[in-house]
Amino acid sequence: MRKIVLITGLLLFSILMEAQVVFYTAITQQPIIEGASFQVQFIIEDADLTDDFKAPSFENFRVVSGPNIYTGSMPSFNGQKRIRNIIYTLEAKRPGNYIIKAASITANGKTIYSNKVTLTVISEKQAIRYSSQEKKFSSSNYFLRLGEDPYEKIRNNLFLKVQVDKKSCFPGEPVVATFKLYSSLESKSDIIKNPGFYGFTVFDMINLSDKEVVAEKINGKLFDVHTIRKVQLYPLQAGSFTIDPMEVKNKVEFSRSVVYKKTEQEIAEGMFGNDDEPEKSDAVYFESEISTEPVAINVKPLPENSNPIDFNGAVGRFIVSASLVKNILAKNEEGILEITINGTGNFIQLTAPTVNWPSGIDFFEPSISDFLNKRSIPLSGSRIFHYPFVSTKEGEVEIPAVFFNFYDTDSNKYRSLSTSPIKLTVTKEKMITPLKVKKKTSINAINRSSSRIAGLIVIGVVLIVLIYWLRRGKETTPEIVKETEDAPDPDDILRSATESIDASANEFYHQLYQSLWKFMAEKLKLDSSLVNKSQLINQAQQKGIPEDITDKLERIFSECEAGQFTNASLEEERQSLLMIAKEIITTSEKYLL
Repeated sequence: MRKIVLITGLLLFSILMEAQVVFYTAITQQPIIEGASFQVQFIIEDADLTDDFKAPSFENFRVVSGPNIYTGSMPSFNGQKRIRNIIYTLEAKRPGNYIIKAASITANGKTIYSNKVTLTVISEKQAIRYSSQEKKFSSSNYFLRLGEDPYEKIRNNLFLKVQVDKKSCFPGEPVVATFKLYSSLESKSDIIKNPGFYGFTVFDMINLSDKEVVAEKINGKLFDVHTIRKVQLYPLQAGSFTIDPMEVKNKVEFSRSVVYKKTEQEIAEGMFGNDDEPEKSDAVYFESEISTEPVAINVKPLPENSNPIDFNGAVGRFIVSASLVKNILAKNEEGILEITINGTGNFIQLTAPTVNWPSGIDFFEPSISDFLNKRSIPLSGSRIFHYPFVSTKEGEVEIPAVFFNFYDTDSNKYRSLSTSPIKLTVTKEKMITPLKVKKKTSINAINRSSSRIAGLIVIGVVLIVLIYWLRRGKETTPEIVKETEDAPDPDDILRSATESIDASANEFYHQLYQSLWKFMAEKLKLDSSLVNKSQLINQAQQKGIPEDITDKLERIFSECEAGQFTNASLEEERQSLLMIAKEIITTSEKYLL
């Protein structure tokens, strides 16, 4: 009996441990300098069990950016535990002691609060005194001491790392590779070689334009960590593949005299060719090149003994459905069959499922629309295949079930799904494109018309000559009147977002995203359903829209995606996003006339 009670108790303890949610607030640096930005992190362990994140009001601070959401995992007593990290970048307004209030989440139907954090904001003068005590804001790395080896100092304080979440996987299973630059020096870095990803399909999650920087301690030393690039790599086939090194060239600046200055790191691509900034007289400069190590990835073959004959490489967890845009069509009227695949997995590698069309239907190549969450690993969302077709005969038509097979990495088994057959009614009415009929004109009528036209031309020429002689000697510069389109009103374009500013986070961010997306797609003459964010930003840059505006545009899209994903809600952040959106519309209009 005691054994049964003991075993039951252990099982209950295990279940409770699995369901336990840990939620806390962390600040990576203390104290904070007045006017300087810093980061607040809200860390959730067992993130799958939580929802409805609400941030505190951040009184006495200005929100610079956020929320930025990152997901990962860590080992625990019960195996791998999922973690979600929600980061805000704030700016301290004035010196003093402050409290970052608790954030909240909902877990298993209960509200859980994070801890409050007390922080100290100091003035610049206090920071100098603090620096002299060689605490967390020590800027000694900027000063090159007598006899100190500059290249040894660079090696210890400036380096690249590549991190991968796995080194063994199946074809179609993602490998996440993150390239980071660690620096505690005053330096400028230029990416001279991006890594090659041969054998993989690549999906970019974070790049330089996202400007993601966090503080991280290594062996007690604080580094600024720049995420240069974060990608999901989907292997195309089994074998051994290598992620090539990334190479970066650096120009490091040291002071010849003791200066208490927080070091800053700048990183770009093609920087040195355009760097015309004069060198400082009281500084010395050194150049170095650093690179990541190549990373070998072993891609294991999928089982072949049980794979379906029509398996096309889909890997993940999916569901499939099919529908017609219109279930009743006229004869020869174009219809659209939509096959939607939802779930998580290698969406960017999914091919169109085969449709066994019944006789009497002519069909065409499908187009694709993607609705994906780029922060999800593996990708989650949906891919829709649009199949155009026409029916050449009337009556009741049945489109057979469509089959879709995939490899489920959770169960390590192949799974086969199918849609339901779809009924289509084709009416006897024939869809005929009306022809423009031109009335036939007799030869005599043509001759009469030609005579009238010739007479009018002669009269016109005489009038022109007379006007010329009358105005000769009295030349005036003609006034050129240029027709211009009325500039669009940003308030009208963003009306739906403005009206939903007090609505739920999901509704506001959705309306803002859709309004701005529709405006840019129309102005760039792009099909908004067939273009992704990267293509839209690229087209805007090609039209000459300034880089700071395209950066703001990409930031708003990312903020809206994050807002819908986390339900984070800050009224001041919404107002700020609306102001930025208006600036984007007003500036872009000048380049998209």
